[in-house]
Amino acid sequence: MRFLLACTFSIFLFTSLSAQTKVDSLLWNTVDVRPQFRGGIKSWNRFLQQNLNLRNLVNDMDSTSYVDYGLRQTALLEFTVCEDGKVCDVDITNKDNISPLFAEEALRLMKKSPKWIPGTKDGKAVRTRFKQSITAELN
Repeated sequence: MRFLLACTFSIFLFTSLSAQTKVDSLLWNTVDVRPQFRGGIKSWNRFLQQNLNLRNLVNDMDSTSYVDYGLRQTALLEFTVCEDGKVCDVDITNKDNISPLFAEEALRLMKKSPKWIPGTKDGKAVRTRFKQSITAELN
């Protein structure tokens, strides 16, 4: 079984981009420094390769699943990186476009994620909403 993982990082931008306002009392809409996985993208890719388990997805794919979801699936994740670096409030924004097993695995993986380096605003760690995609290509 071979699979290809691709990921992209992007900060979640809210409609109001004022640098000094908060979205709510706990979540900033803009930050000076974006959150990042400890060790950067190379460490994130290593984490994915070591922890993403697609065996169940490959084994359970039938012809209907191939037609519905294809061999290449991308989970679009949106989550919060808290002040202490914990990942919380994980949502998959395109849940209807990926197989339920891949969605389940992507959520499991994010729950297993080690702490990130939090975003900062005015030198202080702040809760920041973040987008991350995980793409699996099943061969």
